Amino acid sequence: MLEWLVEWYDGVELWLVQLPYPLQVTLVFAVLLPLCWGLARVIDRGIDGLGAKLTRVRDAEPPVGRRDGEPARGRKETA
Repeated sequence: MLEWLVEWYDGVELWLVQLPYPLQVTLVFAVLLPLCWGLARVIDRGIDGLGAKLTRVRDAEPPVGRRDGEPARGRKETA
C-alpha cells in the first residue's frame, strides 16, 4: 500500500549517506532544526491554550506571550 513511500525514503536515505559528512550535518540541521522548533512552538501554544481553558482559577496568569487584558492574536474580545 505504501510501497512508493518506502522506496522514496530508501532513495533519500541512500542519497544522504553518500554525501560527505559536513554536507550531511548541514543538511540535517537545515531541515531538522526549523522543523523541531516549529513543532515545539505549536505544542507549547496548544498546551498553554488548553491550560487556560481548563483552569478553574479566575485570576490565573495569562499564557506566556500575552499581557493581562490583551486578547489572543486574531481574536476579538467578547464582552
